[in-house]
Amino acid sequence: MRRQLVLGSGAGLALGALGFSPDAVAQIAGEPIQDVYVPRKKYALLIGNRDYPNRKDIAPAHKNVRDIKEVLEYYEFKVSEYLDLDATAMTRALAEFSTQMRKAGETGLPGGVAVVFYFCGHGFQSAGNNYLVPAGVDPSSEKALSQALALQEDILAAFPQRYPGISIALIDACRTDPTIRRGVDDFNQIKAPEGMLVFFATRAGRPALAPISPDRNTFFAGALVDILREANGVTPIDDLFRIAAVECKSRVQSEFDKAGIKIPPQFPESTINLRGRFLIRNRILELRRSERKQQQFLTSDGKLIDAATLEKRWEAILNTRRPSQLLRLCEKFEKEFPGSEFSQQVKATISGARQALDSQRSAGISSDLFSDTVGDKDFRDDLAKALRGDKDSAHRLAIAFREGTSGVAASPRRTEQWLRFAAELGNGIASWELSEIYNQAGQVGDAARFENKALDLGYRPPPRLATRGY
Repeated sequence: MRRQLVLGSGAGLALGALGFSPDAVAQIAGEPIQDVYVPRKKYALLIGNRDYPNRKDIAPAHKNVRDIKEVLEYYEFKVSEYLDLDATAMTRALAEFSTQMRKAGETGLPGGVAVVFYFCGHGFQSAGNNYLVPAGVDPSSEKALSQALALQEDILAAFPQRYPGISIALIDACRTDPTIRRGVDDFNQIKAPEGMLVFFATRAGRPALAPISPDRNTFFAGALVDILREANGVTPIDDLFRIAAVECKSRVQSEFDKAGIKIPPQFPESTINLRGRFLIRNRILELRRSERKQQQFLTSDGKLIDAATLEKRWEAILNTRRPSQLLRLCEKFEKEFPGSEFSQQVKATISGARQALDSQRSAGISSDLFSDTVGDKDFRDDLAKALRGDKDSAHRLAIAFREGTSGVAASPRRTEQWLRFAAELGNGIASWELSEIYNQAGQVGDAARFENKALDLGYRPPPRLATRGY
């Protein structure tokens, strides 16, 4: 298989969130749900590092940059692109772009700016941190760590954190540690800073795969480009990435099937810390949406409804409070309105609701957990996303109940329930925090189970005191 695929790896950058103002506020029966934001000024920085020593080139890197540039320019992003940057050039490009974004945030109207960063090249993890490797550096060499840029310390922290807003990091990267030969004890999940969405090509501790041909994309970039090309400006960006993740996994699985490989395929992972729904549109999609608002639609049973009624039906579904009900209503909507402008969003919501329902059952918690009427707008926003399978939103809900923030009273019971739910959704940090709670309560069996689950999810725990028996 190594003759057919090479490890395509990199690391990435999430640029600071720059403010947005609501394009619209959806409201059903007087209850506000998630705000909808449509950024007007859009910027992107793309870096594709193909050239590495010792036959470790990333063949698709340049094509990835070309194709992602094309699709982002379609959405009216102003794109800066760079190829094969060494450490000095990468640092300079990042600093210049950071300065540009800070000025855009200071001079633009509130709600005016969206940022995308894409990096393709070698990357790795060490001591629980993600790193990206400049061109010309062997990622498995001793000097790689000293010359690489740390994702969180060198990149994420370098940019302004202004909320509400969105900044997106696309990390076309391996997340393995070349110094680790067994286990996943040096890997980690990360928390996205507020207003950011970080989209990794693969999960913690896992490689990302790429064809050896320069005429093909990496599986991650190829899936992402195709999904963005098909988008209609109605599906939120995090739902588009959910669809792209499934598509990437499907493409890798197809390659594995051809080669007779029986290991689990690459599956992208995201960490999200957004409030509201964020849409990416251009003038063409705005015009098409305006035209659709004047149209009527034929339901599966032959009835005509107008666009406003269709949209109200969908918004009502998004306000649903239980995973089982959300899944049932989405499946009914998909059957009644085939081919509607919400088709992409419906599929993503069905997938997320199924994951949430399975996690609810695995965690052994009642659906009443999702019916809380307390909490501020941030709490309700996270609740809506947790219902659709967002592991990070579920973890933030647990933190709210642990600390008594976001308009809710502190509740150890609710904290435990949301941590269990977040852990089942795949949040390794939540799983580790839950194991700590059980350790303190003397529930050794549960503590060991969730500790092992955290490790399986790629979480690297902090050091423990020797007096605790570890």
